[in-house]
Amino acid sequence: MTQTIVNLTLPIVTDKIDDILAAYPLYEYRQVFAVPELRQKLTTYVLARLPVVYVTMDSGTACGLESTGHCYSSEQHAQINQLIHQGIEALLGRPEIWQRRHSPERVEVEAIPSSWFG
Repeated sequence: MTQTIVNLTLPIVTDKIDDILAAYPLYEYRQVFAVPELRQKLTTYVLARLPVVYVTMDSGTACGLESTGHCYSSEQHAQINQLIHQGIEALLGRPEIWQRRHSPERVEVEAIPSSWFG
């Protein structure tokens, strides 16, 4: 049988991105990262900062990978989660400003007399 090289990191990262965005407190983040280009940029951000894990498998069993999460330690899973959050912040700018901008709360502005006319 022929051997196939399989990247185990990509499916782990994409699954974790899906899980984190589904649990994110702001629905707007999920909407923003539903755009394929931004989702791909987030994935690229994380993958560029991780060691990639490859395995060789028989070509007949390469598609039968159900659980690839055991390839990383719990510390590495925590690092992947942290990188995803950093990537979200990096791609959207400072999150606290972004959250305020899209907050449904309205701030009442006090009328201040102008000194323009003297």
